[in-house]
Amino acid sequence: MKSELKSKVDNMLDVFIKISKDYKWENNLSQHFAALTYILKNKEFEKEKIDDMKKVIKENTGVFSSYRGNTMFILSMLLCSEYDNPNEKFIKMMDYDKKLKAEGFKNNTYLPIANYALLLTCEEDLIDSRIKKAYEIYCEMKKNHPWLTSGDDYPLCVLLANSDKPIDTNIKNIEDCYKLLNEEGFSKGNGLQFLSHILSIGDEYNSEKVQRCKKIFDSLKENKLRIYSSYYAALGLITLISKDNNEVIQDLIDVAEYLNGLKKYKWLGKGMNVLIASAIVSTEYIEDKTNQKDLIATTLGITVEALIAAQTAAMVATAAASTAAVSSATT
Repeated sequence: MKSELKSKVDNMLDVFIKISKDYKWENNLSQHFAALTYILKNKEFEKEKIDDMKKVIKENTGVFSSYRGNTMFILSMLLCSEYDNPNEKFIKMMDYDKKLKAEGFKNNTYLPIANYALLLTCEEDLIDSRIKKAYEIYCEMKKNHPWLTSGDDYPLCVLLANSDKPIDTNIKNIEDCYKLLNEEGFSKGNGLQFLSHILSIGDEYNSEKVQRCKKIFDSLKENKLRIYSSYYAALGLITLISKDNNEVIQDLIDVAEYLNGLKKYKWLGKGMNVLIASAIVSTEYIEDKTNQKDLIATTLGITVEALIAAQTAAMVATAAASTAAVSSATT
């Protein structure tokens, strides 16, 4: 395992231990995501800054707002790790929230993450047209896969709308990737649709991306790291950056196996650790490729962050729902 990758994981563990002490009542997955984000951005965790951000969110949202609850900590951490003026950025997000809902986006767990992706990727004078395009992409997805398409697709729709490609081209690429992946043995479902969305971002031939994605999946399986559809995002991230670089795939395996051996991460499961590893390896690879810096700033680096945020929001919501169900059953 490369020393720089091991160092990042070890630093992430240190940050997680600090966060878990400072925010012991927060969901454990949210704590892990916070640690990952600060390591990916090479930023120092500042509790006071996050506490202040949480206060601003409470002051500017209603009791039942999707920006509260488990999402509030995740969003506070994202804003504080990205911006010097996070409070001002959140107020801007509240304006964007009204525009998103007016266009047709529904209030749910994923809307704050989609809004954050919008804040990261779009210039202010283009907001209205970007939101319109994102919703049109969502509606086209819904037509093709009415039972699979829901709020968890919001962040990807915003990211896809950042492309200069026409909407019909975006949709064609998604459908093509979905079909080709299924032909390679990937089961149809929400996870496969999510993976298709990610692969559609890349500019290579869809067949090439799909073949490389299958190769990565097989390599993980051979190393006893088989992942299920909930974590297909990891395959998408590594596919976008790896080209024919087998070294990147080996790095993914090395980091995932190292995480599986850590007491604080072992319980997360192999799938989540592969997802975390994909974010670390992707970011490390991107930082080393200075000639790709423009791509990172506008697409891939933001995609990594938004995808991991969306994945964590989904898992936190699922865990909370399961806990509530168990509590209800016992009473």
